[in-house]
Amino acid sequence: MCLMTFKRAPKHSTWPEAMEAMARNSDRFQQQLDTVTTGEVAVLVRPTPEQSHTQTKAELERALTGMDRTKHHFDVTIDEVGHGWVILKGEHLQELAQGAAQMGDVFAAAGLGERVVAAVFPMRWHDSTNQRDRTIYWLYQSRIRSFTPFVPEGDPSNERRDHELEVRMEAAIRRELPTERQTAEWFPIWGMPV
Repeated sequence: MCLMTFKRAPKHSTWPEAMEAMARNSDRFQQQLDTVTTGEVAVLVRPTPEQSHTQTKAELERALTGMDRTKHHFDVTIDEVGHGWVILKGEHLQELAQGAAQMGDVFAAAGLGERVVAAVFPMRWHDSTNQRDRTIYWLYQSRIRSFTPFVPEGDPSNERRDHELEVRMEAAIRRELPTERQTAEWFPIWGMPV
């Protein structure tokens, strides 16, 4: 009797599970997908309707007192529409994913978990056909509990995407990372600070 087993793609994942999957696949991103981290991960947090930019930043900084600053270096910034961004810096994808996991715990403990929109992992990919480096963003969207790719194309002010590359990247990693296959859920985030 011949028994074949196939690896199943991960289903939608909680924040900690998704960050663990990203950390676990750092070698796969580098060796098989030829992508490397830019040395940053950003966590996007939605403000409350009544908050000013200053209040949003202060709230995030208070919540982040629970982070281990000896292990993780980060900055808090507010974008032009008032959303808070916590930008974590590090050398390795594994340490960035672990830091994002801890950040998710800290925000949940501070009562901000429902307002966390996404974790954004920017990566560099060398396009050997066109001889240029490209930035590929892997967005963990809390709402759908999955990663989605986002690849801006050309001048950012034109807000164009390379959908073909997004589809290729998602297909290449879907067995290892909890990704959303329905492209209608692949929302871009324009004007990111990473």
